[in-house]
Amino acid sequence: MSVPAVEPADGVELVPVPVVAPPTTLFRSAEPNEIVTHAAETAHALAAVIRKQKLSVSIQGRSYVKVEGWTLLGSLLGVFPVLIWSRPLENGWEARVEARTRDGAVVGAAEAMTLRSERSWASRDDYALRSMAQTRATSKALRQPLGFIVEMAGYSATPAEEMPPHPEAGPVEAAAPSSPSAPPPTGGEILASENQARNVFRLVNKLDKTGILDKQVLMDAIGREYGTERPAELTRVQATDLIKRLKVKAGEVE
Repeated sequence: MSVPAVEPADGVELVPVPVVAPPTTLFRSAEPNEIVTHAAETAHALAAVIRKQKLSVSIQGRSYVKVEGWTLLGSLLGVFPVLIWSRPLENGWEARVEARTRDGAVVGAAEAMTLRSERSWASRDDYALRSMAQTRATSKALRQPLGFIVEMAGYSATPAEEMPPHPEAGPVEAAAPSSPSAPPPTGGEILASENQARNVFRLVNKLDKTGILDKQVLMDAIGREYGTERPAELTRVQATDLIKRLKVKAGEVE
């Protein structure tokens, strides 16, 4: 069916509508300064959510973002992971994921495996290995276009899922290897005293100033082992255990 031509009304001038070119970057701008500003704002917002929702893990003094943090960043910038395939291997699973924009453009891609030769996956069910292969591929695919934003947010661009599941002993363990870890706090336990909290801070600062252990590295290790980096949130049992171990490292206990 033919569409009749539309003639302009008398005295009415048709104004051509300019064609807007599609954005050339994920930041809807081609101006370097605007891109950097937008990237910094995105990194700031991302870091706040990662901290609040605990979407990162700390390993040997560096923080690594979990897949949930990567997919959040992708959503902020209109980049989404799309599973292309997953398939079984002789001793595990592998998967391929592409990072695409809303218009379907591929801006990143990655393949990843989960194998039974890995210590923590040796006896897991097939569905778990398949899921982890997809998770790893998702993080890696999003890392390609968005890794620099994660670095700007203060985290490593290596996804947490790519890190070894059992890192080497951290600074707290090195303080007193023979001392068993204090159990995590429960709702009914008594919190550390003010003197205990001050003593923890004193020892941490001493180790930092003497160059034995970097303060941030040590606080990260404390957070991993005791569930909090704030001495005032430790239980008295935890604080007693931690103080003893820090004193050994600081040379205050034989």
